Amino acid sequence: MPEDEERDILEESSLGLRAELRPGGRVKQTGEVMEEADYPRFRRLTFFSVLAGLCPMLPVPLLDDWALERVQRRMVRDLGQSRDLGLTEQEVRILAGGGERRLWPGFAKGTSKAFRAGARKVIGKLFKSALYLLLMRDGVHRAVETFVQGYLFLYAARMPMGLRTAGRDEARVRAVREAVVETLREEDVAPIHNAIGRAFRRSFDLVLKAAGRLGSVFGRLRSGESADEGEVLEEEEELLGGFVDKLAASLWGNEEYFEHLEHSFLDRLARKLAA
Repeated sequence: MPEDEERDILEESSLGLRAELRPGGRVKQTGEVMEEADYPRFRRLTFFSVLAGLCPMLPVPLLDDWALERVQRRMVRDLGQSRDLGLTEQEVRILAGGGERRLWPGFAKGTSKAFRAGARKVIGKLFKSALYLLLMRDGVHRAVETFVQGYLFLYAARMPMGLRTAGRDEARVRAVREAVVETLREEDVAPIHNAIGRAFRRSFDLVLKAAGRLGSVFGRLRSGESADEGEVLEEEEELLGGFVDKLAASLWGNEEYFEHLEHSFLDRLARKLAA
């Protein structure tokens, strides 16, 4: 491994085994050279993807797009710090797709109007309605979109030709973003979509509760009031901890899919940098 490659060590204390961390790999308990893995960041990525999936269900009208962009920027900033990338705010904005049109169109602007204060009674009546299905579909789409983008961002964060600090400039950051968007748009995301969709459907009451809590804070922030975003994210992680654990574990097993996704992204990025 080159000296400038980052080494993050995951230690299995009972076996004395070590592995370099990397998204998409699996840990082999062989006692020899182990495959790379990055479960801590993988789980953190899953958490932010779930938050993105809550945005269409926030109990404040016309807040979903604003909240989604805020969650995605927070994810890029958080995961970038975990890789010591030293991203500027402009780079965070580019990598999070600030100002871009959403890759999958949502259900409709302001669908969250149905989730105003006291809307839990409304949800009870609409539980099997078309509105419920559309909101769930939109939430799953946002979660899948965020997960794949975040996964490829983490992958690019460890590549010398990607986002490693040496030689990084705005042109390279934009090339990474464009390669991420093309990969998400053109590759099959069914394995991710199926896993996230099942998880959201099985835990809808929990998802709705988390959306209500997130919406109350984002609503105050959007209106210019003061609110501790970091504190509410900690509360959301505590509320959703078991849900995120199960979802991350189910996604983690798609090793072959993630390998294919990485190769597809790398090919696109190489072509863009060559051009």
